Amino acid sequence: MTAQATQVDIIIVGAGIAGLTLVNLLAKQGKSLAVVDRVLPPKFDREQPCDVRVTAVSPGSRAIFEHIGIWPQVQAKRTSAFDAMVVWDAASSAEIHFCAREIRQSVLGYIVENKAILSSLHEPLREVPGVHWYVPGSVTDIVHRDDGIEAILENKQLLRAKLLVGADGSRSGVRGLAEIPYAEKPYLQQGIVANVQTEFSHQRTAWQRFLKTGPLALLPVGSDKKHRECSIVWSADHEYAKQLMQMGEKEFSQEITTASDSRLGKVRLLSERADFPLISGQAGNLVKPRIALVGDAAHTLHPLAGQGANLGLTDVAILADILEHTKRDIGSLRMLRKYERARAGEVQVMQSAMHAFVAVYGSSSKPVVAARSVALSIAEHTPSMKRFFMEHAMGLNRDRPVFAR
Repeated sequence: MTAQATQVDIIIVGAGIAGLTLVNLLAKQGKSLAVVDRVLPPKFDREQPCDVRVTAVSPGSRAIFEHIGIWPQVQAKRTSAFDAMVVWDAASSAEIHFCAREIRQSVLGYIVENKAILSSLHEPLREVPGVHWYVPGSVTDIVHRDDGIEAILENKQLLRAKLLVGADGSRSGVRGLAEIPYAEKPYLQQGIVANVQTEFSHQRTAWQRFLKTGPLALLPVGSDKKHRECSIVWSADHEYAKQLMQMGEKEFSQEITTASDSRLGKVRLLSERADFPLISGQAGNLVKPRIALVGDAAHTLHPLAGQGANLGLTDVAILADILEHTKRDIGSLRMLRKYERARAGEVQVMQSAMHAFVAVYGSSSKPVVAARSVALSIAEHTPSMKRFFMEHAMGLNRDRPVFAR
């Protein structure tokens, strides 16, 4: 029926940020791996303008990249650190300020182009003998055996392993083949991303304003020494998002300037715009016998907190930590449930928090506006509360693997 099987320890489907991070972590453990995806990560060209697709890398995620050994390569390509964050409400005068110095840290995070991360993750793996690439490729079927699992590729190649990991995104084929249920919550909004230039310096600060139609974030990017280049992430109701995508450059630039309350002066569009539907999703299970889901295959979040990629990176850090220290069959359900239990709490809290934020800040009801204004003001003047928010957003809580803190 199929060609002779290739035997490895673990099959990883998906060569995105979560998947390649897991490949690097497991390769350091000496495990043999098969990596399946349709395309290889794109090369990074520093001479090209900043890509509009960026990731907010927390200090916890930076620690994972440092453990792998790729953080210097990421920094050499293009990163923008931010050490402060300002969040304010368009419907009231309330706002809150976060500063890294308040928790004795040098930065709150980094805005990094996805291409810079992906290329840095891929480069050290190309010559690793225990990593086998099946690109382009996709899994069309999976077969459970008593002592392992088999993945059949579309070209009829057969891969055999103790464990198969789905890191293949929100439309995960692995999740579908494993018949793991997946619940989605559409937000009836579009996310719009683009790069802009601001009149004033962004001051190494991430800026976010909650509007009636959805939040707008301006995030420091690029290597501009005047600190005037930002990536925008604009979540807008469908009709308004459609209007924004159809606007000319000058009209769109003026719209951003107005929406950002002119905090950074006049804003000018620098790039093409890209949009995508905003949908939150959660897999009913993160594991089944010999199968585990990580990253967007396991859960997706609203982008307003910029935590989706960091949540996925924590998935792979914890899974890799468990796999390294287990004495048992690495694909056994008993072992995999340790991973599921370790992730269930944080994922649920983050999902619930995002649902609540979207609901509360999307309301124009006067009582709701008044209540959120009071809540924001209380948080601004409660150091312990701000410290709690920052430590969790930065991935510094103590229940993570040592190398991810």
